[in-house]
Amino acid sequence: MPVRRPGWLTAQQTAIILNTTSAEVCRLISIGRLAGKKHKQLGRPGNAQWIINPTSIKKEARRAAKIAAAARRKRAAKKLG
Repeated sequence: MPVRRPGWLTAQQTAIILNTTSAEVCRLISIGRLAGKKHKQLGRPGNAQWIINPTSIKKEARRAAKIAAAARRKRAAKKLG
């Protein structure tokens, strides 16, 4: 079922962008690093889908890139000296 909010992504789509799993995306939602809401699917009781705010996805991607860059710099410094 398509998401009704334009621009908002499912947990699976977010996982692809962040290069992780949908379970990790749900964990990031639970600790507050991603902003998401549960979207109930009509005609499918008990089945809901997380939809994620694209702004929070961009912030999390930037945070992850910053951490990865710091790790690369640390490895390069260690290699040099």
